[in-house]
Amino acid sequence: MTKTIGKVVEVYIPEQYKNGGLLDVMDRTNIGFKVMTDGGIKDIVLESNEINAKIMKNDKVLIIEQDISGKHFIDIEAIDGDSYE
Repeated sequence: MTKTIGKVVEVYIPEQYKNGGLLDVMDRTNIGFKVMTDGGIKDIVLESNEINAKIMKNDKVLIIEQDISGKHFIDIEAIDGDSYE
């Protein structure tokens, strides 16, 4: 498990396709974040949920990356200051 702290520099709705066709922006379920970290900009695209939908530009975030059963998972959550679990 890798934890990285960064600052959101952009929040966007990425292109999303279904059955080979581009979905209308109102029908898309993904959310994208460009996060400035010590290692550079990380581009993260996730399925939108109640937690990550509240993250805004300039928020400080914790990025959690882990591999479980051969699959790579990424979570992102807003944090206050330098404290996080």
